[in-house]
Amino acid sequence: MMQREDKDKIRRNRVEFTNDLEVDGVFLDHLHAVGMLNDAMLENITCCKTRREKASKILDIIPRRGPDAFGHLYDALVESDQGFLADLLRPENENKRKREDAIRVQSARSRQRYGRQISQPSDEQQNPVLQPAGSYDMVDEPKNWDDVMNTLGDIQVQSVQDDNIRRLAFENLGHVYSNLTSPRGRAVIINNQSFRGTKLTDRFGSHLDVIKLDRLFRELNYEVVIHADLKAQEIVFKLQEESNNPMHRTSSSFILTILSHGRKGEVFGTDGDPVEIDKVQKIFSECESLLDKPKLFFIQACQGKGTDLGKIAGAGDTTEIEEKLKQFNLQPDSETADATGLDKTPSMSDILTATATVPDMVSWRNTEAGTWFISALVYSISKNAHRDELQQILTKVNNYVAKAETTKGKWKQISQVTHTLRKSFYFFPRMS
Repeated sequence: MMQREDKDKIRRNRVEFTNDLEVDGVFLDHLHAVGMLNDAMLENITCCKTRREKASKILDIIPRRGPDAFGHLYDALVESDQGFLADLLRPENENKRKREDAIRVQSARSRQRYGRQISQPSDEQQNPVLQPAGSYDMVDEPKNWDDVMNTLGDIQVQSVQDDNIRRLAFENLGHVYSNLTSPRGRAVIINNQSFRGTKLTDRFGSHLDVIKLDRLFRELNYEVVIHADLKAQEIVFKLQEESNNPMHRTSSSFILTILSHGRKGEVFGTDGDPVEIDKVQKIFSECESLLDKPKLFFIQACQGKGTDLGKIAGAGDTTEIEEKLKQFNLQPDSETADATGLDKTPSMSDILTATATVPDMVSWRNTEAGTWFISALVYSISKNAHRDELQQILTKVNNYVAKAETTKGKWKQISQVTHTLRKSFYFFPRMS
């Protein structure tokens, strides 16, 4: 039987559900598909003359359908875009639900705008077996690329168990950043997916990266802020506004992730105008509240138009590449023009920047699973944050990305890490 407290929630909100519940369509289909309604129950409900009668009938049936019925009712409400009713059942999930709804809506609108359909992965995206190299700890190493890419439902960070790591967190040794505030700091995600009105294509699949990152950063005890589809000047404005956030005074660290198209030294706003990565970093290097605190930048964007075929070849002809890409479900995050990147300012300390690829090269995005780089980043941090220092983790990210390749074209990619960190950085998950 359903738990008493769950029954009470349904009872207390019965008036709202009777007045507002939209029964037909996705809602009923979901409950029927998961076995909460059998064929006889479904027919009994659909025979009711009015929507209110149908809603009332469902509210009578569901509490008698076992301990899992409450959760299935909640899921059916979410799936049928009736989140306002779902929030009555689980108000503690409201913020998370709204974020994920916004991500799904953004992706759906972007696909609808261009009449694009996401196809099943082609042979080009068949995943090779990963062969991690090096002498680092092999615990939790992925058996194949599927383990890295398909992390959406399995993002859990372990607590620190090693006494040596715990000692680093509490002893002021001078060579490890303090990172124990709750929350640790703010993690800002800028997801530019729709590029309507420009020569840039929509970045289908990018919303999956956002969901992965959102779950990861919250597991690591960061306050997550998500911005979607910002023009170039909006990116600068939002980041300047972020740099003035008073929370930075009491936080331990800061994370910024940008998902967009790009070229060497730049990322693009949704209007097709570039923003220099150096300019982004400078905004936060000049933030007094983040002085002497680690500032992490993860950039998922191409850094040029070249493609990597590994040892056998370098960049190919752009026209030929674009023709081949039409056959596959892979898309580069690049722009067709060349650009000259700016040298990083040496005086900017306590900054780490991890980019999806090296200068002049494209990065790859699977429209069904997200980007290679972000998938490897989320996998590596979630599996190793409890025991490894950040640069060790990012070495594994480089290795995973380097081992991936498209099957037919044999195109490769390698991520890159640069930093001016002065100490070792640990996430210290679940420690305070």
